[in-house]
Amino acid sequence: MSNFDSGPSIKSYNKFQDWFDFSKTGSIRVYSGKVDIGQHISSTLALIASKIVNINYDQVEIIRLDTDFTPNEGITASSLSVANSGSAIKAASITLKTNFINYALNHLNINNEDIQFENGVIKDKNSNKSISYWDYAETDDYKNTIIPEQFDEEVLKKITYANNQKIELKNIKEIVTGKYKYVHDINFPNMLHARIVRPHSYNCELVKINEDFKKRLIENNINLFVKGSFIAILSPDEFLAVKFSELAKNQIVWNENRKLSNDNVFNSLNTNEKESLIVKPGGEAFNEKIPEIQSFDQENIVTLSSEFRKNYLMHGPIGPSASCSIYSNNKFTVYSHSQSNFALKQSLSSYFNIDTSKVTIKFMPGSGCYGHNGADDVAFEASVLSKAYPDFHILLKWTREDEHCWEPYGSASINKLFGAINDNGQIVYWSNEAFSDTYLSRPSNEELYNFTSFKFLNNDFTKIRSKPKTSAHMGIHRNLDPLYNFSKTRLVKNLVHDLPLRTSALRTLGAFANITSSESFLNDLAFAKNIDPFKIRKNHLDDERAIEVLENLENTMKKSHAKPNNYRGIGFSRYKNSAAYCAVGVELNISDDLDIKLINAWITVDAGEIAYEDGIKAQAEGGFIQAASWSLYEEVLFDTKEIISKDWDSYKIIGFDNIPIFTTNVIDRKGSPYLGVGEVVAGPTGGAISNALRDALGQRIKTMPFTKENITSDLLN
Repeated sequence: MSNFDSGPSIKSYNKFQDWFDFSKTGSIRVYSGKVDIGQHISSTLALIASKIVNINYDQVEIIRLDTDFTPNEGITASSLSVANSGSAIKAASITLKTNFINYALNHLNINNEDIQFENGVIKDKNSNKSISYWDYAETDDYKNTIIPEQFDEEVLKKITYANNQKIELKNIKEIVTGKYKYVHDINFPNMLHARIVRPHSYNCELVKINEDFKKRLIENNINLFVKGSFIAILSPDEFLAVKFSELAKNQIVWNENRKLSNDNVFNSLNTNEKESLIVKPGGEAFNEKIPEIQSFDQENIVTLSSEFRKNYLMHGPIGPSASCSIYSNNKFTVYSHSQSNFALKQSLSSYFNIDTSKVTIKFMPGSGCYGHNGADDVAFEASVLSKAYPDFHILLKWTREDEHCWEPYGSASINKLFGAINDNGQIVYWSNEAFSDTYLSRPSNEELYNFTSFKFLNNDFTKIRSKPKTSAHMGIHRNLDPLYNFSKTRLVKNLVHDLPLRTSALRTLGAFANITSSESFLNDLAFAKNIDPFKIRKNHLDDERAIEVLENLENTMKKSHAKPNNYRGIGFSRYKNSAAYCAVGVELNISDDLDIKLINAWITVDAGEIAYEDGIKAQAEGGFIQAASWSLYEEVLFDTKEIISKDWDSYKIIGFDNIPIFTTNVIDRKGSPYLGVGEVVAGPTGGAISNALRDALGQRIKTMPFTKENITSDLLN
């Protein structure tokens, strides 16, 4: 047990009323600034509150985010939901329980041994008098209490609760029976359905729309909205909105200002203008002179160099993005499944030049989210249309092609590595240089051009250059600084300009490429000196928790042996060097036709204190599946004119036929801070698959995804 930090949210929201609502007797409503974007965070937060305040889990309701009254906890991203909101709710719950017990003892004039405390009610065993949380919530003591920013060990010892509970996920019955309502299902009496008519690429300006087609729209009571080069079709009948938006594609003339691409993206990453920053231990980036790679001529030192390439990746939500907006009485109400609703509120108020009080964003579940996908764009577009058609709810749904072609992607990247290892197995020099586009182009009140339709509305197709981010583990250089204690490091981030595709935050940002390349190259150095992959990692770690995670994975994998013609690999990281620890083992088989079959996956996670073990396992295994899909299948295809990956036939993802058997262990650190787990598994998964593939082929494959074409090309070169 140690001191507990309440986290950043309590600094701004330190009253019970910020987190709890006891207005409904027998039920506790809990506020959070984080949202369900596929990770079922509401279930974890409800469990944290219920087990600490001693109220049945079924009686705890997590209130959906509403920018008018829920706490602003920033973006639901970066594996911070439990670390931030979970810690805040834990702090509020500890304070509530402690203060309530003290109040009850005084109010009932009894001692601790006289109380019976069950499901939010304290009774005097002798007199049967009682007081409940719902009574206490009416008192001045409840209303005036300040939640501490830290709790010492003595306070924490008085709060007992169990971990590892089995619960039913909130709303799961409604989800599996089809009763659950998503933003796509919204239905208001006075509503227009909308679709956007888009050109073939980012750089096209509207020339004209066929006049006969305009007349046909009028005849069918179809609304046509045109501003700049932004075009939408609206109708009370969704079928007609879909039909005429498809017809419109052949009735519009566009002028292409510039081609989408002129080169292979990996050539562009190497040759385009770039800004280079040195990344120092601790993970911050600095505008300083980049040192040359050190040379070695000692006989006892082996040096290696390598290069790893990753193509563009898309979020690829199974359901396309959608939003509903109404503008009435000079006020916007927007229903959105964005992970960044408070920033969206600021952006909309800036675009429409109105006070933020005139914009309300209500979270409404939609397609799952692994970063900055199309959710903000579609909400912006729906808001623009609602301003043009006041007092109508505008329900705008993106199409599959919209989602695949217009969302911001995770950038293509190159990692160039150089390392030196001595006869003692010590890595005396390590260089990793990352080349990539930005991973951080979310819209903001100062960067409205990051909405894809902002440029079309204003007919301004100027390509805005991103600026390098310098904070620790931001964007391109996330997890570029390894947790390992190498003797000397040279870490460089290169923000490459004028790359073809729109990019922003995709799960892990640069960490997937950085960890995959690092964990692969670490194995190459180990192989050069015939060192066991587990041993080389543990020999370069001082962090006892990291070592324990690796040993847990090693011991688990030793319980079974790889079958003939199956091959194994491992990967490890601590996400951002500050979130959860994760080690991954993979066993795979590769056919003569170079098809890769995943057989077994072992995952060990240390996410601090267990908030909800099944939730951690689900996040880890789901993250593995996504990272495996990235590693084996996914790449955005495009040519000089347009995105080619318009559907699931042209953007392949992993199928049910290639899901391995999972063995997942979660190490409980009772009393330690919650650590984010959503993104931790991706990099180790990429590294483990890469290392297993090297074991199988006897040669490192350096281009992802590991398709037959890329494997063949790398083997021949």
